Amino acid sequence: MLHLRFVSPLLFTAAMLPAQITIADGNMSTTIGAIPATQTAPSFELRADALALNHGFQHGWFYRVAGDSREFALRNLGVVTSGVVVSNDHADVDFADVDSRGLLKVAYDLDVYDSGPASGVVISRVTFMNTTAAPLTVDVFCYTDLDVIGTSGDDVCVGNHNSHRVSDPSGVQIELRAIGNDTSMVGAYPSVRTLLTNSVVDDLAGPLPPFAGDYTGAFQWAARTFQPFEQRTFQVIIAVDTVAAAPPIVENYGHGNGSTFEIHTQTTPLQDNTQVRGLTVQVKGALPFSEYRIGTCLGSWPALPFIGGIDLWIDPSLFIGLYGGLTDANGEASLQFYIPPSPYFAGLAAFHQGLYVDGAAPNGFCYFTPGMMTRVGKL
Repeated sequence: MLHLRFVSPLLFTAAMLPAQITIADGNMSTTIGAIPATQTAPSFELRADALALNHGFQHGWFYRVAGDSREFALRNLGVVTSGVVVSNDHADVDFADVDSRGLLKVAYDLDVYDSGPASGVVISRVTFMNTTAAPLTVDVFCYTDLDVIGTSGDDVCVGNHNSHRVSDPSGVQIELRAIGNDTSMVGAYPSVRTLLTNSVVDDLAGPLPPFAGDYTGAFQWAARTFQPFEQRTFQVIIAVDTVAAAPPIVENYGHGNGSTFEIHTQTTPLQDNTQVRGLTVQVKGALPFSEYRIGTCLGSWPALPFIGGIDLWIDPSLFIGLYGGLTDANGEASLQFYIPPSPYFAGLAAFHQGLYVDGAAPNGFCYFTPGMMTRVGKL
């Protein structure tokens, strides 16, 4: 079974955006450069071996709200903060009000895992929240420019609309795999980036792999409609010389009854036969020293009304547990599940939701978060 303990929420230090972020696990590491204020993707380094050969050039996320005249990069505009956990294998960048438009907030999370002396996985995910009281339709894009072993022009890419497998004469293979996307595109630098950074509306209509040349590629999640205060997660797996057959997944879904109270995680559920691993579930945006609950179940529930104007996103008939206490001085709380070293946990999904007491909530007594699914993976 999953074992539980409560932990301090102070698992990382948040700060105004630094020049760059680097996370690592063994020989596997990634560096995201400073988030630009301009419409482009940050610089990107991807390393997986003892020689620290760099396979990356740029990687970043873009979006377009229905009615916009172009795509927009996630930029260093407004309040943007970042943090790295003490274990140095997770980082996030939080955009409190994307482009200062009063429409969206975004959590950008990065996880890195070593699966051997020259292989591993980076998971890049963004979670968008509609912070308005009206539905909002958004397109989301993830762009990557790879230069395998630091060379350009000699890449070969095969795959389909949700998986680009890129290699070169060195034999190193890197897979970019999107979860649940609709379309994608490959092309020689800078063709794909130009579509996302120019001043007109562009959807990714192909071409798809195969491709040979200086690889760039992007994935698109098209016309996702967010209800008021709904969160939704978009993910890309970057796997270096590993098949990543069962990638660990974290996915927010559904909506809460406010724009500030959120549920999230700073770790990714990963089963490892050699050690016990942890999964931290956290809530933030609550009142300080307020009573809270985090429910964890083995199934989701599609927003069926519960008592007192609470929408449940977890199935109470499949409870693992209901945990609670008081939030800290920052209005945060967290708990940790242990994933035992057993081969039978890969693929297991758990669903989580948070609540906290606040008489100012729309239902008069508490706020509740959207749901969050965590699926255990194995590399």
